[in-house]
Amino acid sequence: MTLDTEAYYKNYWVGEKESRIQRGYYDRLYARIRHRLIVSPAERVLDVAGGNGQLLQYLGIRNADLLDISDSGLAAARAAGFGTVRGDIEKRFPIAENTYAAAFLFEVLEHLHAPLRTLAEIHHVLKPGGILYIGQPNMRADGVHHVRRYYPGELISDLKKCGFAVEWIDYVPAYSMPDAILSDIRSNPSWIRKAVQCVNYLLSRLPWLIRYRMARALPDRFALLAVVKAIKR
Repeated sequence: MTLDTEAYYKNYWVGEKESRIQRGYYDRLYARIRHRLIVSPAERVLDVAGGNGQLLQYLGIRNADLLDISDSGLAAARAAGFGTVRGDIEKRFPIAENTYAAAFLFEVLEHLHAPLRTLAEIHHVLKPGGILYIGQPNMRADGVHHVRRYYPGELISDLKKCGFAVEWIDYVPAYSMPDAILSDIRSNPSWIRKAVQCVNYLLSRLPWLIRYRMARALPDRFALLAVVKAIKR
């Protein structure tokens, strides 16, 4: 089954901001790493597939444009004071070369059939020496919405192919959202899956520092997200 991306995301962000606030979504994922996601307030930023701009708001970044295909996301981003560009991120960006000093690409590449094209386009629109921050989930693919599992090693290799130098990589440990694990236990009909998620829930009760060390030691197994800073060569 091939996802109709434009139709799927058309109303995707309706009510999503309130839902994420209620769940503490960004705090749970990024509170311990947000201090590393730094850009100059004077420099213009591009958020690729940035949806409603909620991540940039959380990070305190205001001087930014969002590139997305979602009508609901772009409307919400404009209402929040961001610039918007409508476009398909797996095609040529409707943006001039060397436009932005920094770009964000968070929770995106696992949705794409042509991630190298998107990374190359980001390289094209960044200024020389421009910064790219990536937040890449480590999750199972469903073949429709999440079309690939993108491991950190593969991501670093693809960044280098597209002309980026990786400055650092850090990790958000797995089992950081126990309520989502409990929801899956309740709703999943597979008893095998329920048993696995029960073990995962017990792991979610471990102290954060232990889970973080597990993520750094074996990121393919114990990282929820890889967060990368790369520089345009």
